[in-house]
Amino acid sequence: MSDPVPPVLGARVEGQTIVVKFPVCPTDVIRRVEVTDFDDDTSANPDVLWWASNPTTPSAKKGVATLWSGEGFEHHAPEPAQSAIPRNLAVGYLDPSGDGRDGVFTLRTISAAKLKAGQYWTDDGPKTATQIDAQLKCHSDG
Repeated sequence: MSDPVPPVLGARVEGQTIVVKFPVCPTDVIRRVEVTDFDDDTSANPDVLWWASNPTTPSAKKGVATLWSGEGFEHHAPEPAQSAIPRNLAVGYLDPSGDGRDGVFTLRTISAAKLKAGQYWTDDGPKTATQIDAQLKCHSDG
């Protein structure tokens, strides 16, 4: 039986970048992160504004992506112009099978969020990376 409510993603603003935390289990593999304009209703498949693929660092493999920089990923798109960044971002990741998770963030909301160190803004309020991952029912070996 699957969860009736999908797990929430987290985001926070760090300087000029946005750091996103995807809920992942230790065995999950992130292949690609994509950002699109959530409000683009002119096509069924909005243009990808930015992407990164093949995580290389432990942080990126655990579902943390610094948008626009590509830090921790083998390949990434160039940073979009500030004027090209929409108010509402759809951010998601794909695993090797093409499945994944996604969420929507309003830049104004995450910019204004009052977060403690190590917290991300989610639709359920502030959460740590551990709390974001704990939404999933991961099978552990121990």
